[in-house]
Amino acid sequence: MNWDQKTIHTYDKSAKALADYFKGIGARVYDIELGLKLANKETGARVVEIGCGDGRDTSEIIKRVSWYEGFDPSEGLLQLARRKLPGEKFVNATAQTYDYPPAVDVVFAFASLLHVNKKDLRVVFDKVYDSLVFGGIFFISLKERPRYVEEVKSDAFGERMFYYYSVDDITRIASSKFKLVYEDHQKIGETDWFTVALKKV
Repeated sequence: MNWDQKTIHTYDKSAKALADYFKGIGARVYDIELGLKLANKETGARVVEIGCGDGRDTSEIIKRVSWYEGFDPSEGLLQLARRKLPGEKFVNATAQTYDYPPAVDVVFAFASLLHVNKKDLRVVFDKVYDSLVFGGIFFISLKERPRYVEEVKSDAFGERMFYYYSVDDITRIASSKFKLVYEDHQKIGETDWFTVALKKV
């Protein structure tokens, strides 16, 4: 079974229900402002958002930057984003296939790369590295386990494949091209999460 396609299908068919479910979380204003600050671009930044979904965080990002592009593999979620923010550019693509633009200051990936396996994540890191300016920030949040795990979740929305990482996993994949400049750990419900900011060096 192609779990990438299965996961995308789940987001497509349950887009509205998933967007409503996560609405209560709100936008990640603190993380957005921190990512821009770490890049020394609190104004005038060029930003890409991986897995923009229905645009929940987009609405806050665009208030603080000069250029924005978001992408998501789920056309169902993108339709919601386009209706919410009709003036913004949203692209239908995966983290592996997206055409990353040059001279980007920050790439945000809020709870999106958790659907990307370790092999493909290395491809994503190479693409992001080439896209970022030197000193640019790759800001990521992921579900956390002590070691890399692949796990299928089946619920009312459908079936989705999740990939759990540790900070060590991510820094190994990032290699010496990036420097870890921020790390935080959270527990939300029964799930452990971590957030990291990696600076292109």
